[in-house]
Amino acid sequence: MEITSGGTPGPRLADHLAVLDNNVYGRLPHAPSVQVLAEMFVRAGWRARASSWTEYEVEHEWACIELEPSPDERLFSGVVEPSRVDELGAVLADLGLRYSMELWSDDQARLLRELAG
Repeated sequence: MEITSGGTPGPRLADHLAVLDNNVYGRLPHAPSVQVLAEMFVRAGWRARASSWTEYEVEHEWACIELEPSPDERLFSGVVEPSRVDELGAVLADLGLRYSMELWSDDQARLLRELAG
């Protein structure tokens, strides 16, 4: 599957979330490459686009995360509707991925939740 900077068809992040700063940060240990991860999200009904030579952005109406490579794991950061952070965890689990993530307040001053699966 080719994922270009123009993106694949699929849902776009809701406007009220698109104006927010990042509030979710996480890691995916022992995950496949970020390109393979992006393809997995597309097959699960998400939109994806190549955001650089090495990174991919995946989005749905309620979340938009940047998938970043690192030597031993994959990292992600982005915006999630706070009331749906558990749903993001469920999506990752349904994709067969181990994860840990943090949900932060809008002002980045308080850690609201830590999740792992």
